[in-house]
Amino acid sequence: MSKILGTVVVTIAMLMVSPAFAGGKACCAKGASNDKSMCMNLASLNLNADQKTKIEAWQGECMNAGCTKESRAHFLKQAKGILSADQYAKLKAECNKSAKKSEA
Repeated sequence: MSKILGTVVVTIAMLMVSPAFAGGKACCAKGASNDKSMCMNLASLNLNADQKTKIEAWQGECMNAGCTKESRAHFLKQAKGILSADQYAKLKAECNKSAKKSEA
């Protein structure tokens, strides 16, 4: 029963979050929520389903916090715990590039 409930909760969370992340974008910098070109395509990271779900949820938290320097740092810290070294390096590089674009 608990597995079913857990699956239902995750499915509902994914459905609620998916419109905000159409296109599989990650690590939006401040002001990028309206400009998806400034975000990274998650497909390039080759994430498994669990990683993708977590990254999308954490990205939502970052965006809700206003994509501040602190919220992006928290997002990257969380991501580091579930990504391979190569995946994390790609994500971090894109996040840093997005952050620099938003500051310009």
